[in-house]
Amino acid sequence: MNRPPVNALNLEIVEGLHQAIDDHTNNGAKALMLSGREGIYSAGLDVKKLLEMNADEITVFFKSFWGLMAKISKSPIPIAAAITGHSPAGGAVLANFCDYRVAANGSFKIGMNEVFVGLEVPRVIYKGFARHVGEKHATNLMVHGQLMDFDFAHEIGFIDELVEPDQVKSRTLDWLKNLTQLPPLAMNRTRLNAKSEINNLFDEQLKTMSEGYAEGWFDDEVQSRMKYIAENL
Repeated sequence: MNRPPVNALNLEIVEGLHQAIDDHTNNGAKALMLSGREGIYSAGLDVKKLLEMNADEITVFFKSFWGLMAKISKSPIPIAAAITGHSPAGGAVLANFCDYRVAANGSFKIGMNEVFVGLEVPRVIYKGFARHVGEKHATNLMVHGQLMDFDFAHEIGFIDELVEPDQVKSRTLDWLKNLTQLPPLAMNRTRLNAKSEINNLFDEQLKTMSEGYAEGWFDDEVQSRMKYIAENL
């Protein structure tokens, strides 16, 4: 991702990620790395842009956004996150559904703070997060809308590896290269079997989740908090 200054997620970048994943997968890639810019992975949703959208536009956005999360989770080839810096909210959601997370050592924050801004955490996000960190940590962090420093995220298992900032991408590629040395059919089927509960939830809830988020976006409390965030960016 390379959308200065903070890789904020608007419809263009979400659709671009859809296209990039499809293109590379269809062209025979064995694995993919989803990386950010120096000091920032993604700051999450482009709040300023989304606040300008009407109901139809917001519905299109969230359908594409949650569809991207499902695509990453259900990818027929491994996708690893090279977390180059701060990764709050939507940035952490992106990383949540990747197969592995390598992050930069430093004073960075990561986490899914949806509750803090008035948005419900969908069950598929919660279960995906709990798969990495356990039910107790997932419940506590998500109910409180709490961000984590990278050391704590590593300690509880959300971040798989912490390395020096200039090694994040190379180490992520090394992990992917090692994984792709395994028999691909067996490896990828087993990888997807391990995520079957999450992917079944996407199958069951993708439409209602997208519609629910689009409707919830216009809640007075959510709008108030989002406008405050936009004014203080």
